[in-house]
Amino acid sequence: MIKRMKKKHSKYFKIYVITFIIGIVIAILFINNLSKNELNTILINIKKHKVLFNINNNSIDHLKILSVILVLSFIYIGMPLFIGLLISESFKISLKIILLTKIFKTRGFIYGVLYNLINGGLFIVLSYFLFKRIIRIFKKLYLNKFKGEILNYNELYNLLIKTIFLIILIFISDLLIYFYGNNVLSIFKNICKA
Repeated sequence: MIKRMKKKHSKYFKIYVITFIIGIVIAILFINNLSKNELNTILINIKKHKVLFNINNNSIDHLKILSVILVLSFIYIGMPLFIGLLISESFKISLKIILLTKIFKTRGFIYGVLYNLINGGLFIVLSYFLFKRIIRIFKKLYLNKFKGEILNYNELYNLLIKTIFLIILIFISDLLIYFYGNNVLSIFKNICKA
């Protein structure tokens, strides 16, 4: 039974990692397809306005997006949307790291990784567990609708409660990161002083 559980979690984790890798590849392709002028304009604006040096409040956005995805999971659209959200998050993380690296070289890479760990690390971890819940909701509804299996409403209700709990936890963590993340991040801002 433990081997079966490990195998199931491993399958979810592989899908999750592949989704993140897709976002990274898209970010790399995006940067490589920019003209020199476009890239220089972006880099100058980042350096001049310190665009990537403060943490923004993502709590309301994440709450709205994840709630809509949860509701849409009951009509089979939530799963592809959640995968799209993960690719988008991975793209943004990769883009920030790549741009900071282009501006500040190794120091920019270090700061970019630290920034994203502080800003999005907890979201990435919690979204993995949310990803597993969304897949389970999708599978239960799919098996019920297309394979004729009987839907266990108690199990679906418990799964829904756990999913809502994770969304609330992501919301709270986003608020904590917003209020305290900049203080932690300020320790590392000297890394990228030009």
